[in-house]
Amino acid sequence: MINQIYALKNLRPIILLSHMRANTSLFGHILGNNPDINGYYEMHISYFSWKSLIRQKLKFLEEHVFKRNSKYIFDKILHNEHYVNLELLINKQAFIIISLRPPEETIPSIVKLYKKTDPSHEFSTVEGATNYYHNRLNTLAEYSNALKNQFIYIDANAIKHQTKDAFSFLEQHLNLKKHLSSNYTIQTKTGKGTAGDPSESLQQGKIIHTQNNYSDINLDKVILDEQTKHFIKIRGFIISNSKINL
Repeated sequence: MINQIYALKNLRPIILLSHMRANTSLFGHILGNNPDINGYYEMHISYFSWKSLIRQKLKFLEEHVFKRNSKYIFDKILHNEHYVNLELLINKQAFIIISLRPPEETIPSIVKLYKKTDPSHEFSTVEGATNYYHNRLNTLAEYSNALKNQFIYIDANAIKHQTKDAFSFLEQHLNLKKHLSSNYTIQTKTGKGTAGDPSESLQQGKIIHTQNNYSDINLDKVILDEQTKHFIKIRGFIISNSKINL
């Protein structure tokens, strides 16, 4: 009953629309460490109506409490199986971010993750991971077209490789009272279950700038070239639809 009352708190949603292995767990932890923002992990819910926004809060309140004087609640949506009512997000003035990472890093990262956590899953193969990535980018492009001038775009790697600019960009557009930090607190759901990235780097509590090694993943050059062209095309299309981009 208490959680149901708290769930009525007026919090503006921050919704990150992206794909797997796009630094989204790091992104969520950086944002979620700020006193203005609740949430840091993937809630794995769809957004159909205003009831979904209440459900989002209730799900968060199962293991957390809202920060005093906070004004946002964060979630990320990375899979086509989760429905997103874009009109709902616009009507509720959600702060929407779309973010992409290039295929030469993303596809091997997906394969490597699933080979470790679920070897029988289709995403543990290059073909399965590639199909997911290709289809997800198409969906994100469709979202961008429906959300024209209603979202911001930021490259997934900016949080690691353009940290200062990325922080300034987000602080300005979210109107945060305190600066974002490269260090963050390890939370209850950090790296656990389906909440996000299970890698050791996320457990460090800070941005790790080292490059991952995917030399053990054999990504055919023809496939990579095709997906790179697709990424460049989709990225350009999304940016053309964005309100502002970094």
